[in-house]
Formats: sequence, structure tokens, C-alpha cells
Amino acid sequence: MQQGHPRYKQLSKARHEMVIHRRYMFAKKINEGMHSFVDGVRKVMNSVADAIFNTSKTKPLKEKPEIKDIYSEMHNPKGLMQIVPRKFNE
Repeated sequence: MQQGHPRYKQLSKARHEMVIHRRYMFAKKINEGMHSFVDGVRKVMNSVADAIFNTSKTKPLKEKPEIKDIYSEMHNPKGLMQIVPRKFNE
């Protein structure tokens, strides 16, 4: 007498292979994601290092730009202030 379906062993093996394949694909995607993350961090760090070195190579400005203080110009008149006393005799 036959015990179970004749294709049971074949189907069981196919299910097992699919489980193994899914695990492998999941691990592969995780590995690729970590690899791309590390590559991105490396690119960012390289660009930051390049920017730091490029800014250190720049020449300083020959003339410093003049910064005007508008508030003090408004409230301090130009020239000398003279206080002239009143003449009471006139």
C-alpha cells in the first residue's frame, strides 16, 4: 500500500529550496544596502575633506570690505559739535 502522494517528496524539496532561496535573497539585499550606505558615507566624507582642503588653498582677500555702521551715522552728526553759550548782554 502506498504511503501518501508520490509527489510529496518532490514538493517538500521544492518548498525547502524556496525557503533557502528567500533567505539568500533577503541576506543579499541587506548586504547590498549596507554596501551602498557605506559607499554613500565614503563619498560624503571625501567631498567634505575636499571642501576643507579647497578652502584652505584659497587666497585671503587683498582689501577688506568696509563695514558701515548705519546706526551710529544716523545718531552721531559728522563734524565737531560746539556748544555756544548764550549772551545775556545783548
